[in-house]
Formats: sequence, structure tokens, C-alpha cells
Amino acid sequence: MTTRRSALVGLGSMTALAACSPPVSPHRRDVVAAGQPAALLIWAVARERLAGWPHRPAPNCLASLPALAADLPELGDLTGTRRPADLEAIVALTPRRIIDYGDLDPRFQEQAKVVKARLGVEWTLIEGSLRSIPEAMQNAARLLEAESSVTPLVDQASTILQEWSRQSTGPSFYYARGDDGLQTGFRGALATEVLEGAGWSNVAVGDTDIGSVSREQVAQWDPEAIVTLNPSFAATLRRDRVWGWRRNGTPRRLLLMPDAPFGWIDRPPSVNRLLGCAWLADPDGSALMLGSLTRRLYGMAPVEVPKPRWIK
Repeated sequence: MTTRRSALVGLGSMTALAACSPPVSPHRRDVVAAGQPAALLIWAVARERLAGWPHRPAPNCLASLPALAADLPELGDLTGTRRPADLEAIVALTPRRIIDYGDLDPRFQEQAKVVKARLGVEWTLIEGSLRSIPEAMQNAARLLEAESSVTPLVDQASTILQEWSRQSTGPSFYYARGDDGLQTGFRGALATEVLEGAGWSNVAVGDTDIGSVSREQVAQWDPEAIVTLNPSFAATLRRDRVWGWRRNGTPRRLLLMPDAPFGWIDRPPSVNRLLGCAWLADPDGSALMLGSLTRRLYGMAPVEVPKPRWIK
């Protein structure tokens, strides 16, 4: 999910219930992520502390991550609308802390107090805006006793965001999500913040979040570029007149952004978005930056870093 719209699940039924890899902590697998954005934040800062994935990454994504990633169980969501967490199973893990990462909505802060009272486990909500990623990393590192090891990543994230925010022009675009490309992030949504913040103009208007549109509406908006994370959908555009051509008869450009191990635009809206920002800040000269950033965020070797591709 791109936004955190839903409440914590199942509270009423509760009864008594790794310079790139951080150094090994005396505590292991003792921190629960409330949702997938928090899991990526914890993984980047102190991955040995992560108790499990709210949603287990796909096999091809796990294959590019260190072995620890595949060893972690799927715990489910404490926030969100996907598979809800098994609360008794989480209690059985005896976690030291729960970390959430996203909107600083008073509702979530109140819900965190309820969880802390019922579980006896500290719940911390860290502000999740894109521009605040360095501060989020510092906050998480303080909680996870990893402040010294995360400093290079924090400094790199700050540099990337400074360069990204200086970009002022880019093509008009439509962000095609889903297998058919007909789900999108409307202008101002978290799903398109990486592109819009670099000066790209989102043609999708009419809402402020994620929603569905028609092929005819996309043709009417007539974007210069289609951006997608879906290789299967990208392959269909070459044969499709509506998607592949503009009203003036010129071919529409198609940008395929990486989606493994996590998306560069969103999916989820977490620290993974730094990769999209780094590329947009310097498309022609960002290879070294992307390699070192991927190593720090995920523990992946630089040679494994996928690259965005302009397909047409």
C-alpha cells in the first residue's frame, strides 16, 4: 500500500497475551515492523534486529538479498489492509520494540498507546515523508543502537535528496501501476512523489491518492512518458496504439523502473525510494552512487543493481 489509511487490526481480540551492514547486535530479531515501510527502514539500519517481514518479498527479490532475508518469517501487518498480523504469534516472539514508519497521524499515535498498554511493548512511530528519510534513519538507529554504523548511509541519503530536489524540469508523465496500467498515483500522492519532486509533471489529476482510470482518460491526458515498474505491462505498450502513441502521432516514451528487491518509485513508500531519487538527480552519472547506496540499504553487491530503462 502507498498510504496508511487503515487502523490497527484485531486489538479487541487480544488476550494476555548489516560499510554497509551494521555490526551484529547482542539483540537479534527482537524488533517487529508494524508494516512493510518500517521493515525496510529497520533492514537498512540494523537488519539483524528485524523479527520478520510483514509481507514476505517475492522469491526473485529474496534471491538478491543476503540470506538473512529469506530466513525471516512473514508476520503480517499491524497497520494496513493486507494480511493482518497474528497477534498471538507476535507476542510469542517477545519483541523488545515495535516500529512503525509513515504518517504522523494522531489516530496512529493513539493506537500505538493502546498496543503498548496491552502488549507491554514500546511502539514508536517514525515520520515517513520522503524528504525526512535521513532523520528517520537517525531516529531508527538511535532506537536500535546503531547510530555510529548508520552515519555513512544518513550522509549519503542527505546528499541524494539535496541533488534530487534541485531538479526543476522533466517530462509530463503517467505512472502506470498494476498489470493493466490502469491504477495510478494522482498528482500529489505519495506514489508519485519521487517523480514530481524531481520536476516531472504528473498528468493524472482528479484525486490525491491512488485510484483507477480508463485508457481513454490516459489518452486524453496525453503524457510524454509512461512510467511503470511492471515489465509485463511494459512489453505490451509497443503493440498498443493508445498507450504507445501521442495525439500528434509521435511515439510516447516508456520508462521501466526497477522493482526488485523493492520499487524505486513506491511499493512500498520507504527508504527504497532513495534509489529513484538518486537516478533522477543524475541519470547519466549515478552508477557509483546507486551501487554504494544499494549495498548500504540492502546488503546487495553493486553488480546486482538493476537500472532504469527507457524502452522507446
